[in-house]
Amino acid sequence: MTKTSDEKKYIKKNQKLPDEVKIQFELFSSNTERDGLIKLLVDANWTYEAVSNASGLTRERVRQIANSSASAALAAELNVEVPEPPIKEAKPGPTYVEPHPDTLKRLLELQPYAQQVRSNGKKYREEAEEYTRLLNHAHEVEGVTLYRLAKRLGVTHGALRFRLVRYGYKKPVTATSKVYQPISEKNRLTNHWPEEE
Repeated sequence: MTKTSDEKKYIKKNQKLPDEVKIQFELFSSNTERDGLIKLLVDANWTYEAVSNASGLTRERVRQIANSSASAALAAELNVEVPEPPIKEAKPGPTYVEPHPDTLKRLLELQPYAQQVRSNGKKYREEAEEYTRLLNHAHEVEGVTLYRLAKRLGVTHGALRFRLVRYGYKKPVTATSKVYQPISEKNRLTNHWPEEE
């Protein structure tokens, strides 16, 4: 049986049954009533340990009783209200900043051209510079991480970081290779360098 997202998630550690249940175990005159209640509690997602502590039996004995077919029949006949175990607090999932749809659309349009620019070639240089400017805008202004941008563009975050370094938007952190130096000014279009802060 597969779990659905709507199923409740119960705390599995340090469960403690209410005192009323412990008293109920003490008031039972026969083991049949006890076994029926154990079956009901385990079926209601109470742990063997919690039921063991309330009933005074070992966890192994609780497990045996809960898995017994005889206990199922006894539980069906027992008219007892079973408390619900404590539920885990829902933790908010991670939130990711996504690039603006127009920014992403333009990046995807420019990407095939930008990826063809090599060394001092002028072909598609304008597209490459616009692409890199938009990458920097999405990262710095819109607050999108390079990992998220890389995922949306189908490239590695390292490739995006490398591009931003080469075009002068970022500085290399540890790389000393010449390939991490900004590209030559003569290979850039005029007035397209990022402004110094």
